Amino acid sequence: MSIDPRLAERRREVAEDRARRNVSRLVRFLIALGILGALVWIFLSPLLSVKEVITTGVAVSSTHGALVDQGVLAGTPLILIRTEQVAADLERDPWVRSASVEIDWPDRVVVRVEERAPVAWVETAEGWQRRAVDGVGLPSAPDPDESLPWARFNDLSGPDAESTSQVLGALEFAASLAAELRSGTTIWVEGTGELWAEVSGYPVRLGRPVEMEAKALSLAALLREGPARGSILTLIAPTHPAISPPDTEREPAEEQP
Repeated sequence: MSIDPRLAERRREVAEDRARRNVSRLVRFLIALGILGALVWIFLSPLLSVKEVITTGVAVSSTHGALVDQGVLAGTPLILIRTEQVAADLERDPWVRSASVEIDWPDRVVVRVEERAPVAWVETAEGWQRRAVDGVGLPSAPDPDESLPWARFNDLSGPDAESTSQVLGALEFAASLAAELRSGTTIWVEGTGELWAEVSGYPVRLGRPVEMEAKALSLAALLREGPARGSILTLIAPTHPAISPPDTEREPAEEQP
């Protein structure tokens, strides 16, 4: 049985066309694979790898060691560095208040750190610890020294020791004090939560834990006037401070608006 020559020719053309399409697909696939391989090689090559890690704001934290542990060091391909994850890991250090990590193509990583600083020794039911102005505890010796103000909250324990308004207010006041007034200063709570302090030998009624920076500035101005020893300095309203003469009884009073 013979096949119509035209039908045979058509079948041959269809087979050749299919073969050409398959070869074309294979060539395109190989080209794409080659381009992809070249891109992978470029991104993993020394051309786009870390040559320099620039850090700013690092003084006491373990940022440099943490970066090495996380592979942010010379020779690491930039494409393998997860900046948000690295920043989050850096912020696990209590000394680090905030951190940012940026890739500066083609070969640098820029790390910016804002560190905490201790502003006062805080005593709670767990003992003494240096704390930053946001209440976070920092590595400390077991006993306080005279380099920072003391804030005594013996009845507090656990999370309360970090987040109560009295503690945060005392820390803000301590951080705002003039440097020459910090040593020897003690802050505590009396009555229904009113803050008191002893600064340069003067009892200071601070009242509620609000406007603490303004109260510290107002106190410095009062002390420059040289009040008589034994006077009680009242800063419940920092814009209207008062000096009570010696031997005035410390009776609770309504806070000024």
